[in-house]
This record gives sequence, C-alpha cells and structure tokens, in this order.
Amino acid sequence: MVTQARVMTLGQWLGAHLWRRPERLLLLILLVLGGGVWLRHSEHPPDPGEQTLEEAPVLPPLTALGSLPELVVATRRAPGSYWTEPDGRTLGIEHDLALGLGAFLGKPVHFLVLDDQEQVVRALRTGKAHFAALPEGGKESTAQGFLFTPPYYHSRFQIVFNASRQSAPHSLADLVKDPLTLVHNPQMEAQLQNLRTQVPGLRWKWAPRGMGEEDLLRQVYEGQVEYAVGASEEIALAQNDYPDLAVAFGIGQEIPLAWAFPVGSSLLYEAALHFMEGFRNSGGLAQVVERYYGSVGALSHDDALEFLQKRVIRLPNLSPIFRAAERLSGLDWRLLAALSFQESRWNNQAVSPTGVRGLMMLTADTADHLGVTDRLDPNQAVPAAARYLAQIRNELPLSIEEPDRTWIALATYNVGQAHVEDARRLARQKGLDDRTWNALRQTLPLLAEPRYYEKVRYGFARGGEPVRLVENVRSYYDVLVHTEPNSRVFPGMSHGPIRFSPPM
Repeated sequence: MVTQARVMTLGQWLGAHLWRRPERLLLLILLVLGGGVWLRHSEHPPDPGEQTLEEAPVLPPLTALGSLPELVVATRRAPGSYWTEPDGRTLGIEHDLALGLGAFLGKPVHFLVLDDQEQVVRALRTGKAHFAALPEGGKESTAQGFLFTPPYYHSRFQIVFNASRQSAPHSLADLVKDPLTLVHNPQMEAQLQNLRTQVPGLRWKWAPRGMGEEDLLRQVYEGQVEYAVGASEEIALAQNDYPDLAVAFGIGQEIPLAWAFPVGSSLLYEAALHFMEGFRNSGGLAQVVERYYGSVGALSHDDALEFLQKRVIRLPNLSPIFRAAERLSGLDWRLLAALSFQESRWNNQAVSPTGVRGLMMLTADTADHLGVTDRLDPNQAVPAAARYLAQIRNELPLSIEEPDRTWIALATYNVGQAHVEDARRLARQKGLDDRTWNALRQTLPLLAEPRYYEKVRYGFARGGEPVRLVENVRSYYDVLVHTEPNSRVFPGMSHGPIRFSPPM
C-alpha cells in the first residue's frame, strides 16, 4: 500500500525528473493510481449530497505549488467519466486522470461532485475548484475565460431516441414538433442555439436539475422522453444496457474534451501541461482512454438485447456453476459468464457445424486435453474452461499487466498462443506496445493478410475473430459488473486504475 506520505515523495520526484522519461512516468503514475491514492478516494467515495456548490468554500489564491494543500476537481457523475461501483470503488477517465495529476504533483485530490456541467462551469468561475474536464469551444461557449490543455478525447452531441417506440428523425427539421430534452450543459445549449438559426422552429426543454445523462437516457429507453441530446460516448455506453436506444444523427462539430483552468491559474496550468505531455508520450493516456472507451460500440443491437433477455432467463440457473469455477480458477465468475455467453449464448446443448459444443464450445481436442468426458455437461465444461483460461493468463509474460493480461489471455484462448506471439511481434515492428491489448487488437487482424502472414512464423490466422470475441466479452462483462454484485475484488479488471510495478 502506498501511503499519502509516499505518494507525495513519488510525486515530487516525478515533478523533478520523470516527466522527461515517458516510459517511467507511465509506470509510476499508474502505480500510484493502483496504490494509495486510489485506495484513499475509492474506499470512501464522495457523496454528492455532502457538499453542494453553494456549500463548497472559495479556494485561496495559489501563489506557489508547494503551498497547495490539495487539488480540488469539479466533476459530475456520468458513465465513463466518474461514477461509483456497487462495491464502493470510484472509477472513470476523469477520476483516473485527476489522480494522475495529483500523483505528479504529490498532492491529494478532492472531487467536488456536482449535479451537471453547468454547475461544474460555475465552480470554476467562482473559484471553488482548481480545474475540471470540459468541452473546449469558441467564444460563445464555456471556453471564454478558461485555459485549456490539449484534448484527451473527442466527443460529439447526438440525437437519441427509442427505436422500438419512435420513428427515426432524419434531420432537425423533423423534430420541430417535438422538443428535445437535455441535461443542463452550456456547450450543448450553445450548439443548439447556433442550429436554431438554420431550423427556426427547433425547441428544447431542460431535464430536472440534478438529473444526469445516464438517467435521461434511461427515460428515453422507458418512453418517458421521446427525443434527447447526449454525448456520443455516454450514449454508446448506455446502449449496452438499453439496446433499443438509437442514434438518429450527430449535431454540430466534434468537440474536444480537455482540462479547463481559470485564467490566472498559470502555475497549475503549466504543471498540468507538463503532466499531460509526459503521460501522452508514455502511452499512458491512450491506455486510460482505451480502458474506459475501448469496447464502446462493440455490441450490435441484437446482441445487446439478447444478452439482457437471457441474463434474466438463463443466468440465474447457471450462475452457481460460474461461481464455483471462480473459486477453482481465481477468475471473476462474471468474466466466465460473459465468455460463455459469447461462445454459446448460455446454451449447454449448443453444437456448431465445426464440431465445437457445449456451454463453453470446446473442441474435442481441447476437451480431451482438459479431461472433459462430456462437453454438454456444464459442470464439466465450465470449470475446465476456467482452469484453461487461468493457465493461459498465468503463463503470459509478467510484463503484461491487468486488464490487458486478461484480454490477451482471452484472445489466446480463441486463436492460440502462437498467433498471439506473431501479433505481438508485428506490434513491436510497428512501434506499438506489445504488452497492451490496444496494440494487439490492431495487429491480430493483419494475420489474415498475405503481406503479413507470409512473413510471420506461424502463418495465416483469422485474427479478426479473437478481436471480436474480446471486445464482445468486455462489453458483456461490463454489464454484469454493474448488475451482478461480487463480494470479491479483482484488481485491474473491468474499469479502474491500472496497476504497474515500480521501475527499478
């Protein structure tokens, strides 16, 4: 465990030395994310009801970074950005990046969790937060009066509706009779104001104060709201839970998301620029973005709908088998359930034309290797497949950390170790980090192209298949993590801070 005192020592050393050494910056920042700072803030997540914007104190002027007692970050609860799991862990891309800056500076981080983005902007303008993640826009938007770092992600606002209840609009002109619903978001309103000059009848109404985008999207799914405006990444995440949510079209321009600092906070702003530069160059930023948004949009509407239906109908009878396999293998039972659904749709009588069969769709050779005498018996197939996957994961090089370790193990489970090694070699040749799933999902499909498979050691492979399997399993697993509690904690899995060993 990294204590707060140790975090400060690491942060001071980072600030003095490591931002010039990108590879070490990545290791140390992610170590801190996986250690004491993560524990300090995730075991006791802030309750948004504990401190409103009005109750939050005005921060004293910052004259030197050394005198800064803590970083105060304004944020809002939103899928992918900042949220709390049922087990109490606080996660999200904004959460992790803010803790990274805190570690860089050797400062603890306090999150001021507010109702909506409008309040986040007000917190910055009134001096109640040091910085926040905001859309970067023009003079007519929230950008006026702020200093922005280079963006870490790009988003776009989209019109969303329930495809099973509403007809699909083809343009904003089709929506003049039905007011759009949106959460309180200055950037969103600014874009709609601009579009109103082209569509004079365009109208919108505000969701109740305090309603987040996730709640609004659920109301669209339930039919309480006909048409709404949302951020592309939040809609894509919600579609795993609400498969009838459909995007009609995007509006306005792509929006860069970045950290915003009030004008006058140049000391902290310059430090944030140094941190972001080193973190981006080290590959750490891409890794965090991939962690939260890498599997966005992987599931088709039909896959998501079938999964949600069968989670209610079939999973209750099968979950005791998956839980028993967890105790045997050390793998999260929800991961095993997600893999099983991808393989067989939780049908223990499943048989494919190629001869694989059962709940885990084992080949005859694999079953023989694992000692399975009846592939259609889930009490044999599930624990055997779990042991096999755990063995694959354990045999991967120690330099591959979670969650990449599990995603690469799943790909190996599907396509074999030899082809995964070829994909890793291709990744290194292309200057990619072959220890990450983000690299391998780019190079595995290349094994089906002659110009690549003719030059690798183990030849042709349908490399797109393991990529589809892993991305689908990730999506199913994320749904189960949010809906099926587990008393055990699996560090580094699903979302959350990434754990790395410290550099020597």
